[in-house]
Amino acid sequence: MEMINLDKIKYAVYVVILLINSISYAGNIKYISFDGETTLTIFHNNCQLNPHQVWDNKLILPLTQCTTDKDKIIPSNHPNLEKIYWAQHDNSTVWVILDFLDKPVFEIKPFPDQYHICIPTCSENSSAKDWLQEVKQTKEMMFRFKNHLFQIPLQGMLIDEFMERSIGYVPKDIIRDGLPHFGSKRDDWKGKIRKHHGYDIYRDKINVLAAADGIVTKVRHSNIGGLYIKLHHGNELYSLYVHLGKALVKKNQRVKRGEVIGNIDGPSGNAIEAQLHFEIKPKNKSIDPLTLIKEFYQNDAELTDKINQFEEQIPGFIQRRNELVKEYLIKK
Repeated sequence: MEMINLDKIKYAVYVVILLINSISYAGNIKYISFDGETTLTIFHNNCQLNPHQVWDNKLILPLTQCTTDKDKIIPSNHPNLEKIYWAQHDNSTVWVILDFLDKPVFEIKPFPDQYHICIPTCSENSSAKDWLQEVKQTKEMMFRFKNHLFQIPLQGMLIDEFMERSIGYVPKDIIRDGLPHFGSKRDDWKGKIRKHHGYDIYRDKINVLAAADGIVTKVRHSNIGGLYIKLHHGNELYSLYVHLGKALVKKNQRVKRGEVIGNIDGPSGNAIEAQLHFEIKPKNKSIDPLTLIKEFYQNDAELTDKINQFEEQIPGFIQRRNELVKEYLIKK
């Protein structure tokens, strides 16, 4: 009788696992959007939509050979649609679920790399479109992160001005205010150093907007930040708005992207010049928004060139500031 070769069996199992994983992770959901009125659009790479299921007032859309990060959309003012959410059901299947208040009435229309779920029906003029590209062309957005679009948080400001008034800006008091970019030095002029965890945008007398839909978790004062607001966008994702002149929202209030939440009216906290300090905080830990901005606008050659020019200037600004701080400490 031939002896069983355990090494061969282990190798065969390993190959099967690799094959299963390669099939399971063949596709992914890029993002999901709802136009606020009639159409949910699922943008994907190689996900296969299986026959839908209806349980009570829930519409379940199973997508196989597909992966995603879980997230949700709360439609505002829709007469029948209460919530849209999605998550990984198993290793190779994503469930997109629509919660209706009453009996679901819908139509599903497939397009290349898109599925449209029309409520109640799709119009004859329904067609595939690059919704994200249209959004980018408005120049009002900063970036997309985990299926959330984040708007520039200052009213009327577009992305070119945003870059000029942040990473491209040199503060009037470069010693005490520091440089605007993420990771720059703070408090070294006091003889100690801490890192800057956000992005400063220098503008005065301007309204501050919610960068994305969320719930207000904090409206507080601090010695460093002055008046500030913190929003929670779901799934442990937060944004922070610091050095405010006035807050126009309260804790636990739900806000929409683009809604006015406060204003800048002169310097606040330890800021020397009027500015908004903005932070994006997945799992409540601040990350550099410039990386997300560059990825979002990577096909905009003009803006990319401008950002690159600003980044090339930063080492010179840092060197000059270090010299000024050294002179300040010697005189002190």
